[in-house]
Amino acid sequence: MLNFQNLKKSEIKKYRSYYSDPKAVGLEYNFVSAYLWAREYDIKVAFFDDTLIKAYFRDNGTVWGYCLPSGKNVKGAAEAIFADAREKNEPVCFGYLSQRERETLESLYPDRFEFERSDSTQDYIYFSDSLAYLAGKKYHSKRNHISKFYRTYDNAEVKSITPENIGDALTVVELWCEENGIDRKTYAEYSIISDALENLREFEMRGIILYVDQKPIAMTLGSEISPICFDVNFEKALTAYDGSYAVINNEFAKRLTSYTYINREEDLGLEGLRKSKLSYHPAIIYDRYDGVAKW
Repeated sequence: MLNFQNLKKSEIKKYRSYYSDPKAVGLEYNFVSAYLWAREYDIKVAFFDDTLIKAYFRDNGTVWGYCLPSGKNVKGAAEAIFADAREKNEPVCFGYLSQRERETLESLYPDRFEFERSDSTQDYIYFSDSLAYLAGKKYHSKRNHISKFYRTYDNAEVKSITPENIGDALTVVELWCEENGIDRKTYAEYSIISDALENLREFEMRGIILYVDQKPIAMTLGSEISPICFDVNFEKALTAYDGSYAVINNEFAKRLTSYTYINREEDLGLEGLRKSKLSYHPAIIYDRYDGVAKW
């Protein structure tokens, strides 16, 4: 049986070494994000013959989805997954597969899996220049929205998140919870963002805060997937300030043009969020699949 363990902060660089790809754009390559969300989604890892296996667990300790192994011996690790599932008397389900990972699994096990595209976990990936400059007719309404914001709030300013102002970033999340009628004490993302901010430098994260009248009203924070793609992990803004989301998105993108792409993550199956992400015209919709073994 595979020995799955909780992700360790001190091991993030080690995990990353198994997913090293200078052209990666998908979230499966971001172990900062995996570590931050590990408790919420019960993500664990195991090793087999210098190969990393990541899996998602249910509350009762059963596995709802293995990820495709990555490392020296993918086939051997996949066989270990089959053995692990047999010992646990569970079906073999590979989850959160990218198109490339699906193709790899199909090549290893032809006709053994039934695949279903996930409609809520695909990554929305954009050209950084598109989000930074909002050029052309298709972004006309976005430019107008941002211009209106700055006309309305002519004393707005943007600051990078540093260890000295992480309290302001967390204040935005607290105010966002109040605005949306959410108890932050039981809101998982609040503690996750707090953890990310506390480890800002150790995780090599970057972010900005938007202020109006010196009051923090929006924040965003992210981490690098690869030298060509940056992941926006968190974004919160107070909608009482019309245009705050458009502004924080645009201002952060202006600071990320050294990357070709910006990954703004999934839509969670929420129609409003999906509509918003599509309105920024993604360069790539990075599909995800679940694969269940037939035998």
